[in-house]
Amino acid sequence: MSSKPYTPRKHGSTEIALELLSGLTTQLTETSDWHSLLSLVYKVTSNAYQRRPTSALLVNTIRLILRNLKELYEKGENVDNAVRKLLAIIEEQKRFTIESTERLSDIGARRLPDNSRILVHSYSTSVNKIILKAHEQGKVREVIATESRPGSEGFLTAEHLDNMGVPVTLIVDSAVNYVMDRVDVVLLGSEAITANGALVNKVGSSLISLIAFQKRKRTLVAAGTYKFSYETLLGELIRIPTAGPETLMLPDELLSKGLRTYLPLMDVTPPQYIDAIISEKGVTSPQGVPIMLWEIYGHWPHVEPDINTLLKEMKSLAESSKR
Repeated sequence: MSSKPYTPRKHGSTEIALELLSGLTTQLTETSDWHSLLSLVYKVTSNAYQRRPTSALLVNTIRLILRNLKELYEKGENVDNAVRKLLAIIEEQKRFTIESTERLSDIGARRLPDNSRILVHSYSTSVNKIILKAHEQGKVREVIATESRPGSEGFLTAEHLDNMGVPVTLIVDSAVNYVMDRVDVVLLGSEAITANGALVNKVGSSLISLIAFQKRKRTLVAAGTYKFSYETLLGELIRIPTAGPETLMLPDELLSKGLRTYLPLMDVTPPQYIDAIISEKGVTSPQGVPIMLWEIYGHWPHVEPDINTLLKEMKSLAESSKR
């Protein structure tokens, strides 16, 4: 077998966004001029976006940072004052993300039926928090976790829940249809929620939701409003990344032959297969997403800078500030 086993992702999208904010908090204090500040923020946010382009929370967090930094620079703010103001914005975003996730998990735990068997897929901070709170309330009979290939993040979910005392059973992805009859509810996390209420999440989510729909099982999605994708309001398509063949742990002789693989990491679940979306603002149907977006942004259409445009502008500002 291959001598280079694949290491699965260790974080949900919420953790990745919080990790970005914490990293910036540490590094921003080391900048002493506008060039180093702009260059640092561009490098860190660009790298984070390239690693996780599907995460709406990460994209929205990066947009917040870049937009405010650009405004501070263009206003001629002193660099020390700019750093202090940016640190305050980052701290507020961290607080909002953490508190929203806590509110979401409270709502989600109440939504789960008593004595329930819950099917989960991949790794999600919000899903784990919902299950742990429901477990504390005595509502969880068993969690069935898929292995979630490629990447096998389901191993991390199963390990985490087991360590917390939650009864959990790990299954291969292809057994979902076989076990669905004993499942009470499917609970999925979210990389992004599109403008029409579709779910972007770990590949396999759409198949699981389809099977649940056919077997009359409810599919609930844990997604704070910070995971609603602004880009999709303007018709942008979320770029789906792919994994390399090493994620399959193929024998070396097959890898050396250059066997063709196509391993998307995410897929899109149509809104008709989703029963409810749980956010920090409450529970809504996929059809209610446009209304929530209207309430969040206050008017329609809402004007927000595109993330790719902002990154290009930040790179340009970093380069010009060196002169």
